[in-house]
Amino acid sequence: MNRRTQSEAKTLVQQASEIALGRSTGDGPIAVAAAISALDKAAEKGIIHPNNAARRKSRLMTKVNAAHLLDGAETDAPATAKKRTTASKTAQRKKVTAAKASKAAAGKATDRPRTAAGKAKVAVTRASRESAAARRRAKSTNEGDSSES
Repeated sequence: MNRRTQSEAKTLVQQASEIALGRSTGDGPIAVAAAISALDKAAEKGIIHPNNAARRKSRLMTKVNAAHLLDGAETDAPATAKKRTTASKTAQRKKVTAAKASKAAAGKATDRPRTAAGKAKVAVTRASRESAAARRRAKSTNEGDSSES
């Protein structure tokens, strides 16, 4: 079991590294996220030392950042809008309290230092959010230009 987990982590890191260096093709952000997740799991199980996992993640992210692999990361969000359903008042209250609790937890989490995996996830999320915003801006300017004509 330990050998399999260690081998899986090593393979995923190697695949992500190959994509970052341009030696192979594939979906970079997904490969990077899978590699980081595998390293975290191996460190959590005690198969590799946490510092070893952090070092490997750091080296992988150095290659990824040098290749600008996460600059154009796209989200896997569905293109169609979800249909809104009316919920009962109690369900709405539960949602509001859950949202408040998650905001409070998020506020507390920002005070703590992040791990390398956390930083990588934030980088992927930020890159995808920025690219989505850029697409929205481009789309709105294109629509504005076409309506003026």
